[in-house]
Amino acid sequence: MKKNVPNILCMVRIILIPFILFFFIDNSVTLSMSMTTRILVSGILFAVAMFTDIFDGRIARKYDCVTSFGKFIDPIADKMLVLSVLAAYIQCGLINVWPVLLILAREFFVTGLRLMAAGNGVVVAANIWGKVKTFSQGLSIGAIYFYLLGFSLAGRPESFASVDIAGFTVFPSVMIWIVAAFTVVSAVPYYKSCRKYLRG
Repeated sequence: MKKNVPNILCMVRIILIPFILFFFIDNSVTLSMSMTTRILVSGILFAVAMFTDIFDGRIARKYDCVTSFGKFIDPIADKMLVLSVLAAYIQCGLINVWPVLLILAREFFVTGLRLMAAGNGVVVAANIWGKVKTFSQGLSIGAIYFYLLGFSLAGRPESFASVDIAGFTVFPSVMIWIVAAFTVVSAVPYYKSCRKYLRG
């Protein structure tokens, strides 16, 4: 059973995604709730999802239950979680699509390298740069959640669509551009370690 716990935590992280988005994005159901409540619930669910990423790795290493499936599903779950929330930020008008496209391009590039390595019988697990990248993404998204929560408590708008304050999106935009730059740079170590599989 212990061997399956890290993989179960990865699946929990994926299962939480639609609930995180449901409460965050304006819709006919959640508009009956205050914006503060929706941001708080979505933020708590996001924090829980991020903590599963911390614990699954620790459990896998502590009980020596690292599996090939775990190496495969863990980074995918991270990507799904982060990109889903960033897509929600775009839909709500909080950030521009360009930094998210850079992040998405990096993820496709690294995933392609992993597939090339897998074709040679090698499973490439997330390295320290990948972990730091995921941590920085989670930290930045969490900071944006706190920013939005503080704003909603002060301004009490009914929805993101009703927000009309100059400079409201400056902080989220700056944070995401910083994360995008770091995310792209973090692909370099993966390229260096996997480029031998691209030869020929």
